[in-house]
Amino acid sequence: MSISARIRILLVTVAVCLPVAGLGQQEPGSDQRAQPAAPATGGETAQTPEESQPATVVGPSAPLTGVEGFTSGSPGQVRNYVQPSLQIFEMGDSNFSLEPGGQGFETESTVLGRLTLQHVDKRNQVALDYLGGGTFFSHHSDLNYTMHQFGITETYQGRRWGLVLDDRATYLPESPFGYGGFGWGGSLGLGIGGALGSNLAPLNSLFNPGQSLITGRGSQIMNAATAQVSYIAGPRSTFTLAGSYGLLHFRTPGSIDSRNAVFLAGYNRNFTARDTVSLSYGYTMFQFPDLHSSFATHLVQLSYGHRVTGRLAVAASGGAQLIAFPAKLAGSSTTAASWIANGSLNYNAARNSFALSYSRYTTNGGGVFIGAETQYLYFTWGRQLTRNWAGSIGPGYSRNQNFRQTTVGNGQFTYDSVYGMASLSRALGRYTTMFLGYDLQTQRFQAGGVGGNSQSSLLRHMMTLGFNWHPRQIVVE
Repeated sequence: MSISARIRILLVTVAVCLPVAGLGQQEPGSDQRAQPAAPATGGETAQTPEESQPATVVGPSAPLTGVEGFTSGSPGQVRNYVQPSLQIFEMGDSNFSLEPGGQGFETESTVLGRLTLQHVDKRNQVALDYLGGGTFFSHHSDLNYTMHQFGITETYQGRRWGLVLDDRATYLPESPFGYGGFGWGGSLGLGIGGALGSNLAPLNSLFNPGQSLITGRGSQIMNAATAQVSYIAGPRSTFTLAGSYGLLHFRTPGSIDSRNAVFLAGYNRNFTARDTVSLSYGYTMFQFPDLHSSFATHLVQLSYGHRVTGRLAVAASGGAQLIAFPAKLAGSSTTAASWIANGSLNYNAARNSFALSYSRYTTNGGGVFIGAETQYLYFTWGRQLTRNWAGSIGPGYSRNQNFRQTTVGNGQFTYDSVYGMASLSRALGRYTTMFLGYDLQTQRFQAGGVGGNSQSSLLRHMMTLGFNWHPRQIVVE
């Protein structure tokens, strides 16, 4: 089927959806990459509460040492609702094989469906998010694939005791790094243009068993199950105890499967209504069952957070880490010391929203190494340009370096990975959006450190044109 024929099919589908959706102003948050609230000034009509997208269920009481990322939370009461959505788009891919040098240009057609659910009562909150669909190649039907992402979070807050249960899973044809809308990694959650944002909070990076580098094409499964208990010891003090079990499994040969068990204990002290300081201890066991290898990390870190509910969240943490390797794996050195750090800034205003995040921590190696020292930096910015137009950008960078103790010959290897995303969307009605997106992925592999052999291992450009449709939120009492 030619590109023009597929575009005509997309236009016909949207034409069918428009009479159902009706005409009107775009709902805020209809582009997941850019989620500014609806403008209420400049002669434009503000939306009613029934038309606005509910914020994440994370409230201002979420602790710094918790399993969920530190966000600004919801400024008001969160409703019970169900929200389905449908997205179709056409993509041009310059490196569809995800191999060094690539195999030429290819076009792909994708259909995605999404369902979000949220239920809130006096002490409990439940949030569910499912995203799934399929991609069909023009000339390589043997590469057709499906993708799925599912997450559910339940929270309970009593007078003193609190409980968080969370489970998230993805099934993808490639690494979630730079693969918009998937992986649960980002604080804002970069998404494919035009998609509704997730109602789940981001995971604390320590509990995320996913990837921060680009691997070849091949199905992979990621799952993380976490639980947290908190105790309010006084007007300003909270203790937290959290645990998690995660896995990263590749269904095609050539990559390293991993498991990780995480334990995190912390103390949070609120000095003001907006300022919090915390001290935490963490333990992680990384296992690589196919290689019969494992190692463990111990960390202590001090954190600071500042939050203006619904508007601003700033967090910074740093500390020391000790890595313990088994003698049979490490050779002459069984321990290594390093430092860890994490910082984030999230800001939401009437027309703008942006997030900046940096992390330095130990990871599972992303299917390439037996563990890695990882640095991850990303930035997202979305802006409501006019009543109907919105735009966003989202660059990210990661650096993954192996541990010499886990490598034959004590060699040093590094992957430097970069992605960049940009989208422009226009409301065609109250519930329909057309979007245009551009994505860049590039990665460089270096062996032997500075001055060693290196090569540009990956370069990929993707252009996307598509439509997103969703009905009015179904409010459930």
